[in-house]
Amino acid sequence: MQGDQVTDKNLCLAMLNELKWNASSLTSNILECSNEQLRQEYINILNQTFDQQKQVFDFAHQQGWYKPMMAEQNMINQVQNGAQKMINEQQQSMLTQQHQMQYQATQVPFQQNMLNQNQGMSYQSYSQPNYNQQQPYQNYSEISQYFSR
Repeated sequence: MQGDQVTDKNLCLAMLNELKWNASSLTSNILECSNEQLRQEYINILNQTFDQQKQVFDFAHQQGWYKPMMAEQNMINQVQNGAQKMINEQQQSMLTQQHQMQYQATQVPFQQNMLNQNQGMSYQSYSQPNYNQQQPYQNYSEISQYFSR
């Protein structure tokens, strides 16, 4: 069977798929890494992986083994517009968060000042008024009798 044979084409396409998977895995590692030195090392390896992937892609493409689908101009425009929209939304979100943090930073001293001013007040002024000295209603019929008066 020719499909089961190891050929240059099969090896090349397997290498290309492996490099794509490596790039995805490295990107995930970079996004989750909190150690700056390790993160930088992952980025260096990712850049090497990109270079290797490009070399293998170029070779496979020259041999006619790998023919990527060509994007139509309207698809390119849609992706560019979507990317720009996403960038704008991210910038707006970051601005909103920045404004919220600034607002909160100004509120803390204000709230602290209010607490300092109210320290002399007694808690009695904040208690709920006692409207009725009756015992609370025990069941539904007592409540309905009260409202039917």
